[in-house]
Amino acid sequence: MRSVVALPLSCLAIACSPSASDNAADAATNAVVATVPPLSPASPAPQSNATPAISPAKPGTSLPPASTEFRYVGTWAAKPELCRSGAWTFAQRHLATAGEVSCDFDDVETVPGGYDIAATCYAEAPAAKDRITLRFAESAKAMMVEAKSFQPIGLIYCGT
Repeated sequence: MRSVVALPLSCLAIACSPSASDNAADAATNAVVATVPPLSPASPAPQSNATPAISPAKPGTSLPPASTEFRYVGTWAAKPELCRSGAWTFAQRHLATAGEVSCDFDDVETVPGGYDIAATCYAEAPAAKDRITLRFAESAKAMMVEAKSFQPIGLIYCGT
């Protein structure tokens, strides 16, 4: 089914003609007819049961909720002052460290206390397969990160 929309020429005449006020009454009687396809309903946004991570008021004072589907997603740093520059960025399937290392996640496995991630990491050397372990230290409000591609490190949560 197609819809018909009528647009008055007076709008075009007023915008384009210096003497549009003289011709406005005549132009208003004319119309342009355009055929417009009907609008299709928008697809609903995908639903997730995961609780979204919330940025802490002060870096290092909290962790993303344990119920978050990919709890590691967000910005992390070794200390609060590095949250602005020098932070690590974790996405659902990617890691960019503050240094030269970045990793694409091939497989993410939820394990007690965190995640085991099969990854392909890139640094100054050619791409290498690696296993990244992420463990949450609840009392320290930190995430411990270990892999062959970089030194083990404890990171605090800076936010999303």
